Amino acid sequence: MVAEMRPLYVVLGTRAQVIKMAPIMRELSRRDIPYNLVHTGQHHESIRESLYEFGLQPPDVYLDRRNGEAETREDFARWLLRVVPRMCSKARSIIRRPGEMLIHGDTVSTVLGALLGKLSGCTIVHVEAGLRSFDIWNPFPEELCRLAAFYLADHYLCPDEEAAANLSRYPGKKIVLGGNTLYDSVRFALERGGRASDFSQPYAVASIHRYENVFDQERFESIILPELLEISGQVPVIFVLHPVTRRALVRYGWWEEMKATEGIRLCERMGYVHFINLLRDAEFVVTDGGSNQEELSYLGVPCLLLRKATERQEGLGANVMLSGLEKVEVHRFLQDYQAFATSGSEPAVSPSRRAVDFITQLTVCQPGGK
Repeated sequence: MVAEMRPLYVVLGTRAQVIKMAPIMRELSRRDIPYNLVHTGQHHESIRESLYEFGLQPPDVYLDRRNGEAETREDFARWLLRVVPRMCSKARSIIRRPGEMLIHGDTVSTVLGALLGKLSGCTIVHVEAGLRSFDIWNPFPEELCRLAAFYLADHYLCPDEEAAANLSRYPGKKIVLGGNTLYDSVRFALERGGRASDFSQPYAVASIHRYENVFDQERFESIILPELLEISGQVPVIFVLHPVTRRALVRYGWWEEMKATEGIRLCERMGYVHFINLLRDAEFVVTDGGSNQEELSYLGVPCLLLRKATERQEGLGANVMLSGLEKVEVHRFLQDYQAFATSGSEPAVSPSRRAVDFITQLTVCQPGGK
């Protein structure tokens, strides 16, 4: 008898999750392994655009079909109130045949995917498992989402040995991928190449979008924006506007001032290939994004990380400075940012291929098997 494939589901909700899971989905397609893509609806337009950019098909299942993106806390709450009751009451009809369910990372969609899998009888495989900051408020709510996902998952695909060690108390297999699947996405973007900016002079890139920075008005106005204005006096800054960042600038009354600042160019959020090549050519990058920290460690571009804590080790002590939101650290970085440039780093083997090797073992049922 021929071995039968168990159904495979991939649950995604945010643009960042698409970017990090795209290499796995591309590898699954390359090996002719079918999967069903489940979209939670946390982000919508940006999900479809990102899937298209990586040559991937639209979702097969939507937990929420409304347009737009949860840009405010009120939007986010309304989305949860729509999705959670439907998921809990109709899990078995949404996932008709149990199999393996891949969840990713540390978002609310990660937890929703794990719950959907449990309610429908699936085996949960957590990709990018084991990352910890050991501070529930930094980053928030990601640290809490990770802990919930660890508890619900059956198997763990970990970027490195340290992440795997953080999961020692949880049962289930821990597979060390030797890097983050994001590396494969960065390589995908670089292979498409191209100059990403029309600046004829050196420039910096800024990307600020985290909950604890954007929704804390005091921090946003007393630390984040003053630091960007100071940086723009030294190097022109391309300020990439996430939807939540744009709303914060308008809500707090900073929009016109930022538009009028000579050293700052406000730029709408762009496609991934464009963004990675923009980072590649930058003098340095100021960001609060953990994914950006990883991407820049692969590129070797100096990075000032505007966070109190990070759950990721990539680039620390090399091209990445964790500011702790301390002005003295910001000044130290700006005085000698060239010293943080490195040749970059890369995993020995594609993390996404290793992930699919393990997933394939799970999905193949021997004759008479479960």
